[in-house]
Amino acid sequence: MKQYTLTDEEKKRSLELFQELDGDLSEATKKLFKDENEKGSTVRGRALRKYWVEKGLSYRTKVKKRVVKHFLNDDEKSFVKQHYCPEMTKLELGQLLWPKDAESKGFSETDKFIALCEYINKEFPSTTNLRDDAAGEKYVPPTIISTAIKRLNKVASRSFEPTKLNVQDKKCVEKLISYLCAPRFMQVINSYITKQNRELFESEYIRSTWDKPDLTSDELNLYVNVCMDYVNLKEIEQQKQKLNLMFDDTEGQNDLTMRLTEMLKTKAEEYNQCINRIDKMLAKLNGERAKRVANQQQRNASILSLVQLFQDENERKLMIKMADMQKQAIRKEADEIEKMSDWKARVLGISKEDAI
Repeated sequence: MKQYTLTDEEKKRSLELFQELDGDLSEATKKLFKDENEKGSTVRGRALRKYWVEKGLSYRTKVKKRVVKHFLNDDEKSFVKQHYCPEMTKLELGQLLWPKDAESKGFSETDKFIALCEYINKEFPSTTNLRDDAAGEKYVPPTIISTAIKRLNKVASRSFEPTKLNVQDKKCVEKLISYLCAPRFMQVINSYITKQNRELFESEYIRSTWDKPDLTSDELNLYVNVCMDYVNLKEIEQQKQKLNLMFDDTEGQNDLTMRLTEMLKTKAEEYNQCINRIDKMLAKLNGERAKRVANQQQRNASILSLVQLFQDENERKLMIKMADMQKQAIRKEADEIEKMSDWKARVLGISKEDAI
């Protein structure tokens, strides 16, 4: 089989064509040798392909699009070393490094971001990011009253004892157990990748729902949304603090300062939006439940009034009956006394009716 060896000039030109044509072997072969009949399967085409492979370049044909691997340059590496910490996610760091690229939807799947993640994992192998890494464990809700009370006492500042619960409190704890097994609550809490966020979400959920045994499924879902926003508030606040620290360290770096300023503005807007959502949802929840509780109390009051009227009527009849019985007993006693001659002799002029 014939073989062809590229000249130094052809090798140099082939590397330029690789960049210009995004690794298209067929087109590069035609342009390199200035022959439209050339392609990747010809003798000179195979020589070009071999040279690219030796250089570690991944060529492509018309069938398959070549994926270009990105490598961080020295400035980007220096930036990562200076600013990466456990409180900042890789995505946030990527947004600072490449603000325009980060605006696209698929930024987290791009070669740049993947290269950034690989570099961070290589340079900081012992650093466990508080918000990047998964917790790895499924949430286990309480299934017995004693376990539920333990969690309730911790987050709601209560001092309940399993053996000393009154009827109403026991009903509330039993309902709380069912609330903590609700499908959406389980789905959301398992989506959090840190123990810190899970504990905050669970604590706010318990604190908000434990004393409301009459919640509907829709109301439970709204409380899940509220608690999600409590977690979001904490996350946003942490991000703002980190950005402020970075802002203080970037004096004189105008380009980075502008990027940080824009990110701080965005975080402030997110924080305010989160606060407003919480206020609106709590107002909706409290308002609707207050109406339902008021209606229930009104119904209960009507029933209670009927019971009281019934009891009053029965009691009135009983008192009349007792008075009649007492009057009959006195009359009987008077009849007995009237038969006594001594009584008549001492109490002259007094009839039986007067004695009664």
